Amino acid sequence: MAYEHNIQWVPHGWNTAIGLAADLHLSAAMPVARYVEYLTPCVYLDAIITEPFKPDAEGYLTIPTKPGLGIERNREALKRFGV
Repeated sequence: MAYEHNIQWVPHGWNTAIGLAADLHLSAAMPVARYVEYLTPCVYLDAIITEPFKPDAEGYLTIPTKPGLGIERNREALKRFGV
């Protein structure tokens, strides 16, 4: 609906790194999305993937390019946090 009405849309990607990866991909596909809100630093967000998201000098995150969501889960951390 945001796209149909030309309204900027900002997803809140602070739930887990997996959700953040999904939000980044979704935002990249939405012409009316320029940002993704996320929480940092956050142990459970950062630890559950093998390569945590890091903002660049301007505060932007790179959209993962590997297959699927572009991330690899850290299975030990998933067990530790019960995710």
